[in-house]
Amino acid sequence: MWQDLAEVINTLIAEYQKLEKLGREKRSVLAAVDLKGLEKLVHQEEAIIATINKTEKQRQAVISQLAKQYIQINPDMTMRDVWGQCPDGQMRDSLMSSHKQLENVVKNTQELQGNNEIMISAALEAINYKLNQLGGTSVEPSYGSGGQEKVTHEKNFDLEV
Repeated sequence: MWQDLAEVINTLIAEYQKLEKLGREKRSVLAAVDLKGLEKLVHQEEAIIATINKTEKQRQAVISQLAKQYIQINPDMTMRDVWGQCPDGQMRDSLMSSHKQLENVVKNTQELQGNNEIMISAALEAINYKLNQLGGTSVEPSYGSGGQEKVTHEKNFDLEV
């Protein structure tokens, strides 16, 4: 059972490493404003996330089976305490090492995601600015009724729908 847990953790590590690599690629695609490339990466991310979710359910099932076999394992225990219950010293060390590696790759992936979210927000603001320029939208230097900004729109396009 411990070997099953080690395999599941190694699968999670591999999937998160793929997600981390895609996050780095996404950053360059966002910087280049390559929307087709971004769409392709998003589809790849969705597939990897689905695999991660499936693998996480497998990990939970293995932990549940271990809890049935080993009375000392409780649902509120930390993973470090769970590894301590492993009777094989070499397997215990391997599990601890794998868990640290998983923690690091998850942390790196989350940082990349946060950075990419900032880039996405900045890109959306730039797009809104450009759309407002094209549409002739401007904010006047005075306030309107109720303290709201006065926004005016020029008619730059003659479009009938």
